[in-house]
Amino acid sequence: MPSVTGDDAMLEDALRHLCEAWAITAERWRDQARSDFEKQHLDGIEDRTRLAARSVKQMENLINEVMRQCR
Repeated sequence: MPSVTGDDAMLEDALRHLCEAWAITAERWRDQARSDFEKQHLDGIEDRTRLAARSVKQMENLINEVMRQCR
């Protein structure tokens, strides 16, 4: 069975990297296209990613419990 251990942390880490990279773009990209891109693709991504990470963690806990009960 594939492992989901730590996948929540991978999501959080990917989000951190994305936020850092996006912040760097602000140094040179300051037009309406950047603002539109942010609104269309990035607004709310932090909340959605954190919700997904919590859901993955809950699934991990559930899978681990099922595996313990099946032993």
